[in-house]
Amino acid sequence: MRKIYTSRETAFVASTSPNKKVKVFSFFPVDRADCSCQKMIKEWKIKLGQSNEKDRKSMIENAKFLTCPRSKTGLKRFRVVCKACGEVQGFCWAIDASLTDWCDFHYIQWSNGEEWFGCFTPHVSAVTQELCLECCCGNDTRDFRANMTLSQKVAERYEARNRIGRKFNRIDSKFLVSKITKNMLP
Repeated sequence: MRKIYTSRETAFVASTSPNKKVKVFSFFPVDRADCSCQKMIKEWKIKLGQSNEKDRKSMIENAKFLTCPRSKTGLKRFRVVCKACGEVQGFCWAIDASLTDWCDFHYIQWSNGEEWFGCFTPHVSAVTQELCLECCCGNDTRDFRANMTLSQKVAERYEARNRIGRKFNRIDSKFLVSKITKNMLP
C-alpha cells in the first residue's frame, strides 16, 4: 500500500490538536458539471476570494460545509469506503448503491501527523460524469480518457488499470457503498 506523508505544517497541527489528528471534510460538494450547485460553488469561490483571511475563515466556520441544493426527494444517503484499506472516502446522495445518479459528494481525509488516509482525489469523469476516486492507499478509479497532460500511451495504460472496479455496487468494485442514517455522518 502506498503512503502519502504529511507536510511539517500538518504534522504540527496534528501534534497540537487534542486527538492528535487533522480531519478534512470537504467544504464544497463535488458534483457533475451540469448540477445546479455549480452556480452556488462559483459564487462562494468569488466571495471567499474577495475576502480577507479573517472573514474567509469566519465564513467557512459558520457554513461548516456547503450542500448541493438539488432536491434529495427519492434519494438516499450513502457512505463510500475503500475496499483495499477500509477508509471512508466520503458521502453522497443517490437512488441506489450503484451511484449512477449520484450528487452532493463530500470527501473525507484525515492525518495522524505522519501520513494521510481517506480520499486523496475525488474526480468527476469528463467523459461519463461518473464519480471516480483515488484513495491515499493507492486504490484508484480516476478516468484518464480526457487527460491532456500525460502522453497518450501513459494515459491509456492508467485508464485500462483504473477502469477495472470503477463501477459501484459490483463484486469487482474498488470502493464499497452502503446506505447510511443521519447519525452516521461526521
